[in-house]
Amino acid sequence: MFKKTVVFSLAVVWLLVGVCTIASAAQNVGNTSQKGSVLIFPKIVNFVNDNNATDTIIQISNDYSRGVMVKCYWVDSDQQIQDFMFLVTITQPVWFRASDGLGTGSYWGDPDASNEMTVPPFFPNSVGELKCWAVNFEGASQINWNHLYGTATVIDYRNLTAYQYNSFNFTARGFASAGTEVGTGGDIVLSGANKQYDACPQYLLANFFSYAPTNPVEVDGQGQVIRFNKTDLTMVPCKQDLRQDRVPTCTKAKFDIWNENETKYTGAYQCFKCWFEGYLNEIGTILDINSKKATGFGGEKFTYAGLHTAMGRVRASGVASTVCNNVFMTASKPGPIPPAAPGVDRCKSQVSSPLIGITTTQIRFTGKDELTAATTVGSGTGELSHILWDTQGVAPEAPAR
Repeated sequence: MFKKTVVFSLAVVWLLVGVCTIASAAQNVGNTSQKGSVLIFPKIVNFVNDNNATDTIIQISNDYSRGVMVKCYWVDSDQQIQDFMFLVTITQPVWFRASDGLGTGSYWGDPDASNEMTVPPFFPNSVGELKCWAVNFEGASQINWNHLYGTATVIDYRNLTAYQYNSFNFTARGFASAGTEVGTGGDIVLSGANKQYDACPQYLLANFFSYAPTNPVEVDGQGQVIRFNKTDLTMVPCKQDLRQDRVPTCTKAKFDIWNENETKYTGAYQCFKCWFEGYLNEIGTILDINSKKATGFGGEKFTYAGLHTAMGRVRASGVASTVCNNVFMTASKPGPIPPAAPGVDRCKSQVSSPLIGITTTQIRFTGKDELTAATTVGSGTGELSHILWDTQGVAPEAPAR
């Protein structure tokens, strides 16, 4: 086995299950260590059925002495959307569950609970993301409100494991006071420019332990042995159209990989539509459910047999590529986005898009159930993106008599 002996405290072990930021972001680039006006939670899980019991709890706080309306979109892995809007009052924290949309105040067995939160639930037995931003009270325009921040906690009730990560937060730049409209309603410009929002990170950057199924990487410390198993990657494109008449965002994540000897590996990639989640070592074996074609290549580069060292680092960039054409096909029953004829390529129009996401790593103690550590990823200088959404019109005044 690949064993390294280090000394660390038990407190550090449990810190792994919390939240870390892997790299400091450049100025005017969205990140997980600031407050913002736009929040993105890259990974939402809602599998509550006979075979699984995984839910996600969202927490959002308003660190300001005035209330604000927050517009949110649930987005699943096929870019189906469910939007909703709610009020966050003065300096208020709120929470709600993906499974049923219930939250603040809705504690089971507490008859005195108040201020109940009710939003639409996330799609049943689905995975995806949550995007939220401050809007005016009519929901007609996005506004500057750099006082929001949040966390997501993914809980596996069956295996008794959980992990938590911070939202990616984007600040509106160059405004003197909160509540000012930012740009044109329905078009959130992530550029880092004055009077716009922070740009998206240029690329994802993460460390990982190489996967070795029969001889895992082990670390000794404080009389315990922990084993690092698979590393899971979730990616979301920053460029996204959430309007009713939308087209899915299709891009390719291009991976550059380095081992501990500074040897660089290229050629690995993952095509994805709107949202991706999968183990690094399984890239290249994941098939599209309709076309039955492999959606990526090069997962062996994340294994010990391919990397030749226990640890590596990876950089992922979102690029447009014809290699992803004819991968995602429409099923015989047209999917929700777009309603095209059977056999039509759903990702023919590839786009270059910056990415945000998180990694989660399986960690096992001897004789104990599996734990999961979460790390937010994103780095580099900013890159321009747009989030398009349908605004609500202001209610008209009654005509004068």
